[in-house]
Amino acid sequence: MKRIFFFLIYLLFISNLFSIEVGGHLTEDTTWSPDNNPYLVTEILYVDDDVTLTILPGTEVKVSGATCTSWQEFDQNFWLYSGDSVAKMFWVDGRIIAEGTQQDSITFTRMQNDSDYCWGTIYITEQADMSRFKYCKFEYTAGIGIALGNISQGAVSIYNGEGLINNCMFLNNGSSIATHSLVKNLEISFNTFTYDSSINNFLINLWGADLSASKPVDGFKPALITNNILDNCHLSSSNLYFINNINNSSDIHIGHSSKVSYFYSNTITDCQGWGGIHGGNYGDSLFIKNNRFIGGSDGISIDDAYVEISDNYFEGCDLDTQYATGKICNNISNNGEIWTPGELEVYNNICYNNDRYGLKVGYNPYCVNNISINNEYDIWSATVSYENCIIISNEELTQHVINGNPIFRNCIIDFELEYPLIDGGGNIWVDSLQAQTLFEDIQNGDFHLIEDSLAIDAGFDTLGYYYPFDMDYNHRVWDGDGNGSTIIDIGPYEFGSPAFGGIEGYTFNPITGEPVDYTLLKINNQPGEFTFSDSIGNFEYKLPAGVYDVYAERVFYEDVIEYEVEVFDSQFTQVLIPMIEIVDVENNVISKSEFLISDLTNFPNPFNPMTTISFELNTENAEDIEIVIYNLKGQKVKQFSDIRDQTSVIWDGRDDSGQSVSSGIYFYKLKAGDFREVRKMVLMK
Repeated sequence: MKRIFFFLIYLLFISNLFSIEVGGHLTEDTTWSPDNNPYLVTEILYVDDDVTLTILPGTEVKVSGATCTSWQEFDQNFWLYSGDSVAKMFWVDGRIIAEGTQQDSITFTRMQNDSDYCWGTIYITEQADMSRFKYCKFEYTAGIGIALGNISQGAVSIYNGEGLINNCMFLNNGSSIATHSLVKNLEISFNTFTYDSSINNFLINLWGADLSASKPVDGFKPALITNNILDNCHLSSSNLYFINNINNSSDIHIGHSSKVSYFYSNTITDCQGWGGIHGGNYGDSLFIKNNRFIGGSDGISIDDAYVEISDNYFEGCDLDTQYATGKICNNISNNGEIWTPGELEVYNNICYNNDRYGLKVGYNPYCVNNISINNEYDIWSATVSYENCIIISNEELTQHVINGNPIFRNCIIDFELEYPLIDGGGNIWVDSLQAQTLFEDIQNGDFHLIEDSLAIDAGFDTLGYYYPFDMDYNHRVWDGDGNGSTIIDIGPYEFGSPAFGGIEGYTFNPITGEPVDYTLLKINNQPGEFTFSDSIGNFEYKLPAGVYDVYAERVFYEDVIEYEVEVFDSQFTQVLIPMIEIVDVENNVISKSEFLISDLTNFPNPFNPMTTISFELNTENAEDIEIVIYNLKGQKVKQFSDIRDQTSVIWDGRDDSGQSVSSGIYFYKLKAGDFREVRKMVLMK
């Protein structure tokens, strides 16, 4: 045993013999390389203003830690008393560029190999430049108390609201990423957040949030959080785009922000606490669409907020909106409740196979075209009008949870409408055998109507139905039985009706030609009428025939509007959306500069055959000034070089070889030193 002990001490001695101790102030640009592994941070490391610390792939950084098993130890070891603390940290007034690779990641860990030890944080101050972390591993951080009332939580603690954190692993941290100030330009993507059995229990519950995002500064966008894996974690947010993430045994708490949050295409399993997505307050607006909630307690549990919850799938967990307002539509709940006691419009939902209630509605202004089938109880209801609903094959009717006098109109039911229930007319009573003839496959949850179903053309309000689509986004009111009378069907699907048309297209960078992923697209700038482009920039959105404006927005890019896009029935209109970069993430260039005095413009626009591109620069500092014109494919068309002493150039619609170019959209890019600015113009012949 003694030999093993001394051998381990020897290995530790050998490893530290070739290491580099670092600390104090970096006053000039510095690069850390794996050739000098490991770097031992034995004193607080300051990255001074205008200084860049570059960390190369494969580098290992070990930070001196301290014991952290109680609040008393945190107070003793993780506060900056007289400018120092027992546990060490990074203090960044400049920036860190730590970009590993998939094969050679960068590691930030504790120096002491003891589960009771943690190091502090990477504290990115309010005045710091934008840092980048790619393929890094962060483990065993607890945060640092900077000053009274100011605790820098998070392995990466972002006070300047900016950053790109991509493909990183966060393991066993008291908090992984925290945005303590308002968000400006922040993307958190393709990361993994998790714990393992080696962590001490105090650290697991230290701050209660592994990932936090604040509301954006006016003129900026919420944090983009996409394609992350959160395992047994907690996210606290007041405003964000949360897209395509996987949450295992994790929950998302919505704090008060009076802003808009989007949750799209996520998978949330084993929903914990109050729900996979929970919280919300008056003034919040939450748009929750196309997600999967599997198992646990409440998939969604919203207190007070405006919500639009649509096209989600729930299995073994509930949707609970408490006293929220808004819309609940096109959701499927298998073995779970949809409980909407507030003033929400509830339509086109399916609840089945639950051992409690299926659809529980309160004082909803609309409760139409829903299905509640094969649940323990028929209804839980207040003063609501059920229209065009199918409520059958449930175990029993529970009169004691009916508060008021719900009205049933043009519904398919299998129970008697006795006081306090009111028969509003047009209802159809069925027995268990008839119930089997309504749908395609009732046993396997396919509730599309079959030919000659009793639900076809049997609904109420056939002339002016409020919502023009069914659950498949087909036309809602259709002559399903072919008798010449156009009447809505009962239930969420319209039999035989044609599909909507819509828009489909591509979001891309017009200068590089590369796709721009996860761009938010809103129809007529309505926040609830939205989708996101996918990982390769493609998108699709179904719409009734009409003319629409398409709004596009994303972190690091200018907002774009494509006006008057015409949609026809059963056809998709192609829309190419050029996204102009305002933050060059790779070069840390933001689209503002000491060079720019007035905005870059061209006149006329649209133009034929020529236009004047005007600009004004501080040429005392600017060098290598040029304007380059690109087409929609990102191909260079025309270049104006060596224009240092000019304030405008004239483009006559010809390329560098003197050939006339075709009509269409073109982009002109002004380069002046590190400054970049892009604008759009239209040539119309």
